[in-house]
Amino acid sequence: MAAHSRISPKPSHEQAPPRTARNMVCGFAILAVLAAVLPPAFPATLPAARGLMWWLLAALGGGLAAVLTARPATPRSLVLGAGWLLVVGTVLQAFLIGDLIAMFATWLVVPILALLAGQLRPKPRKALVASHAVASACWVGTGLTVSAMSVVAMTTADLQTARVVYELMEVIDRTLLPWTNFATFLTGVGLGMTTSWGLIRYYWVAVKLTIPVAILFVAFGFLHSELEHAAERAERAVAAGATTADFGAAADVALWGFGGSTLSLVVAVLLSVYKPGGKTRRGRRLQPTRVRRRAEIG
Repeated sequence: MAAHSRISPKPSHEQAPPRTARNMVCGFAILAVLAAVLPPAFPATLPAARGLMWWLLAALGGGLAAVLTARPATPRSLVLGAGWLLVVGTVLQAFLIGDLIAMFATWLVVPILALLAGQLRPKPRKALVASHAVASACWVGTGLTVSAMSVVAMTTADLQTARVVYELMEVIDRTLLPWTNFATFLTGVGLGMTTSWGLIRYYWVAVKLTIPVAILFVAFGFLHSELEHAAERAERAVAAGATTADFGAAADVALWGFGGSTLSLVVAVLLSVYKPGGKTRRGRRLQPTRVRRRAEIG
């Protein structure tokens, strides 16, 4: 009995992946098959490679799901390698091939990888924290840049300057902003799922995760189309010899939209620093009994 009492459970990084990860991988494989068969919701940048990449991702996801089902004790390095291939392939499909479904599918594959990884060791955790900090800084910098450019577009009387500024804002909105948004959100999700912070165990984490999601939907649903129309109007105005007054309120919309988004990101940074609010009801329920008793005694 004494010998058995000294046996400690395996560390979390050596345990078999949870059933949730297997179910999510199966769901991703089904999603990949549907995306390969159905026509794209929006035209892809590289349409010739879109279908092939989805079939490859479906095969990889199906194979990983089969391995997790048949051999749960598969070496962790192989499982994580397959998980990383899923993430990299989905990111390439989303941002290089230009598939909108793959862009939102990254919200599925990153949690899959986090579940497969389990609790991270110190060095990988520090690398993930650094990646999250860099992505957040790039996002804040991009938001400040677009906000400053919108001020230039509002105040300039030179038609060519306004046209170039609107076109640059539209390009940044199509390229840098989606990358920084998804990188910040996904590294944050990865940190929450591979550390003791969780996703909804603490109020500040839950609020922080909702900020990039809200900004993303506002950007896709409103700001992106407004900037596209502004760039088109600017080009027509230059050709017709109009004035900057004919551009409408696009610069105002960009300033308030991106300015508000940047302010929200600053709030997210402050939440990370001060961590207000304490634990949620779920976080208190998941708190180990021993820690709870110590807190009550102290």
